[in-house]
Amino acid sequence: MKITTIKKVKLKKIADILNGVPDVRQPGKANTTGEITYNFIQPNHLGIFNDIQCISEIKRHTSVDDSYFVRKNDILLKRLNPDIATLIIEDMSNTVFSSNLFVIRVLKDYYPAYIACLLENQGMTWINSNIVGSVAAIKSISAKALAALDIPSVDYDKQKAIGQMWLLYKKRKKLLENMIEEDQRLMAAVINSITASAEEEK
Repeated sequence: MKITTIKKVKLKKIADILNGVPDVRQPGKANTTGEITYNFIQPNHLGIFNDIQCISEIKRHTSVDDSYFVRKNDILLKRLNPDIATLIIEDMSNTVFSSNLFVIRVLKDYYPAYIACLLENQGMTWINSNIVGSVAAIKSISAKALAALDIPSVDYDKQKAIGQMWLLYKKRKKLLENMIEEDQRLMAAVINSITASAEEEK
């Protein structure tokens, strides 16, 4: 029986790994007309269902370089205590990302949802074993550690199937949580109704 070895490729070979907008100084030309307002994504904005729960605003006196704008198919990853990978599935206008986030911008021949799936599952285990401050409560990953991550180089159709399965898993998980919350509300309403009836009978 012939054993097929899956070829692996370093993440840095198939994606650009970008740091977010610095908090103090940033690249760009000075704006003479006043402050510029951007939509701003921070780590605590990322949800567990491949969603962005909210977006804040940030004001700058210098214009932001195009590379800092969030694009469709970008993967967002927390720099501190990474636990989820968030794939941007729709275009977001005038939106930049925090310096406490990495953006993994996948190049052609690789399906972004496949890379996001690996980062959130197998990749997190690898990253956590190469993390800075692993003994401390706050763990930090580096762009260098991300760049060195091995990605299985499988057929594009297989990548697409895995990536779409991961996105469906996220949707199902959200639906299940919504159903549980609705069941809890229903039970609370029934109990309150019974309690109220019992009080009236006294």
